[in-house]
Amino acid sequence: MIRMLREFTTQKSNSIPNEDFYEISKNGRAFAMSDGASISFDSKNWASILVRRFLETPKISKHWIEAAADSYDSLHDRENMPWMQQGAFDRGSFATLLGLEFFPDATGVRVFAIGDTILVLLDNGRVVKTIPYICSDEFDKSPILISTNPVENRTFDDETLSGFWQDLNLSSHETPTLLIMTDALGRWLLERPDSEGAAELMRLSDQHAFQEFVDRERASGRMHRDDTTLVIFGEP
Repeated sequence: MIRMLREFTTQKSNSIPNEDFYEISKNGRAFAMSDGASISFDSKNWASILVRRFLETPKISKHWIEAAADSYDSLHDRENMPWMQQGAFDRGSFATLLGLEFFPDATGVRVFAIGDTILVLLDNGRVVKTIPYICSDEFDKSPILISTNPVENRTFDDETLSGFWQDLNLSSHETPTLLIMTDALGRWLLERPDSEGAAELMRLSDQHAFQEFVDRERASGRMHRDDTTLVIFGEP
């Protein structure tokens, strides 16, 4: 059965908190990752709410997003904020969401993906599929994000949200491996059209090796400086 094998994360700077968030359900059948947008107010809490709500109820709808935003609002006392914070709070917080719901028989996984957090399916170390982006140029556009501001979510109706799901058949692959990563690492990987980038990520054995890899790629200019997270699922 496929399960979480390794997990790594590092912030963009020692002085700025990491706004990536991920978690796996207690039974291992659901997983979610969210990247809070740095430009928005308290995006780390928004990312954590989206992730934990997905693990509790992986059925995304307009009402699901509204309830998540209500949970976020309950964390903050807007009336006692300075006026500048009130303005930022009113504009809304923004985050990606990539969630996995594994089939009970372990033959596949349902993937929900909004934004530029990326899933990569490998088979025998070869890149088979990437979700939701398939080429690095897509990172040049502003990503679709989920917001605490209902005006920013106006395009999300239940029919539209259903289109963000994809099913992956894992049983048709010999050694399926799933790599889930936030945008800086996702772009780095998609800029490498063969499977060498994926092979390099699979060789990372611990947090120290991951940090050295990220520091090296940032210093060379090959990776954008941003919060960077990688979680690997596969067969033990």
